[in-house]
Amino acid sequence: MRASGRIRASFPDERSAEGALHALKGEEETSKRVGSRVFRDGKTLVVEAEASDIVALRATLNAYLRYLQAIEGINKVE
Repeated sequence: MRASGRIRASFPDERSAEGALHALKGEEETSKRVGSRVFRDGKTLVVEAEASDIVALRATLNAYLRYLQAIEGINKVE
């Protein structure tokens, strides 16, 4: 059974979204169980993932959510 999911994270401006994109681009992965892709749509960062099972999808999306929480914390400090 294939499973897929998408996260959309809005940023205050395109520069912030671009910075987050560069930070997360290295986390894209392609393996036997999961493939993910990160891209920017204006001020929105989009993460798409497709996995062979729900467990792999959940693990991947949770990892991206933790990365986004860290980025949010960094942006609040500025």
